[in-house]
Amino acid sequence: MPAPTYSYWLKSGIYSGLQKAAVLLFGIGSVLLLTRFLTKEQMGVWNLFLMITGIIEICRQSLVKNAVIKYINGHPAESHRHIEGAALGLNVVITLLTGIVLAVAIVPLAGVLQAPDLDLVVWFFLPGLLLLIPFSHFEWMQNANADFKGIFWAYTCRQGTAFGLIVAHLVFQGPIGLLDLVLYFNAGIVAGTVAGWFFARKFISGAVKFHAEWMGRLWQFGRFVFATNISSSIFRNTDQFIVSSLISAPAVAMYGVCLRVSNLVDMPSQVLGDILFPRSAKMMEGGNLAGVRYYYEKAVGSILAIAVPASIVILLLPRLVIGIIAGAAYMEAATLLQLTILYGLFLPFIKQFGTIMDSIGKPKMNFYVITTTALLNVPICYGFTKAFGLHGAAYGMMTSYFICFLITQVYLRKTLGTNFLRTIGYSFRFYPEMYQVLRQRFILKPGSE
Repeated sequence: MPAPTYSYWLKSGIYSGLQKAAVLLFGIGSVLLLTRFLTKEQMGVWNLFLMITGIIEICRQSLVKNAVIKYINGHPAESHRHIEGAALGLNVVITLLTGIVLAVAIVPLAGVLQAPDLDLVVWFFLPGLLLLIPFSHFEWMQNANADFKGIFWAYTCRQGTAFGLIVAHLVFQGPIGLLDLVLYFNAGIVAGTVAGWFFARKFISGAVKFHAEWMGRLWQFGRFVFATNISSSIFRNTDQFIVSSLISAPAVAMYGVCLRVSNLVDMPSQVLGDILFPRSAKMMEGGNLAGVRYYYEKAVGSILAIAVPASIVILLLPRLVIGIIAGAAYMEAATLLQLTILYGLFLPFIKQFGTIMDSIGKPKMNFYVITTTALLNVPICYGFTKAFGLHGAAYGMMTSYFICFLITQVYLRKTLGTNFLRTIGYSFRFYPEMYQVLRQRFILKPGSE
């Protein structure tokens, strides 16, 4: 099989990488400000709100996004209008159902999590939830056509508007409250939707056709991805839910700061996942399993080449990182940060496993693996937190991630013939290969040699 180098990753990854970086950097900027202007209890409530809205967005997207990408890349243009209509229909239905469940469940949930005002914040978010319907539809149509430029600008406008309004409030009005934050959060969605429409309109059909057969096909594919992402969201957020219910909302604030830093290290995994899915889906349409294996190993190796050095720096200087991000009031989270960074190194393997399973038409297997580990994670995390407090939550997550890592590696080896050592080899080859790509594209100009 032809062995493409990093030109595809570089070309596709520029805007996807910028988009992920913008989201994370605006998020870090918000943490820099809010940890200094909110109480720990308020910060804990805000972290819980962001976690809930993040779960909602992941679950909404999982039902539609990957199915749209797969079918648009695998079917002729005359089918695209039907696929788009089915995507929009499912988007509306799942968003409305989510809003109803959220409105009913948030009061008892706020009580269990010991998070006063969480219910009020979520109720004010409900109009923003409806705005996510067009925002996400524009994003998915661009993703399906591998056009990441508009997605970058949509998310930059969304996050930048919310962040800019927070800064303006602090400068001109002084102290900021939770209701102010959620209103600015919704305003960001409005700005992002406008920007998304501007770039996505060339991919939007003039007259959307709601085709029952395609609705069924997207549902059949997306239901396992949807269920998988619910399990994955429970998996990734069990620690924060347990910390809030067993300890307190302020403890969630401490934990949340560490996860923000860990998300920075995880950014390459998020970028390459967006790029890998349409590429491996096309290869699978041609029956090229060797190509799928190559892209999995190459993607994980590339992520590790970036994540491991960054993790080492944070492991050696946790107090400096916490001091910069959150200030002296959060300094006791330094050792907790070291733990979250360590278990984060399992994420590239686990995330790209999910991407590969979805792209080769095996979302059911991804569902089984993630659901099993998510169910195991609840008692593991609960037991460790009960025994060791706040740090116990991180011990529990590390244990669960390791179990999931082992399961995914064994299955990939049997199915695709992947090799852990070959993945590590790609991480070492990343630097010279990337240097050559950058040298050819940006250093050597035509006629210079």
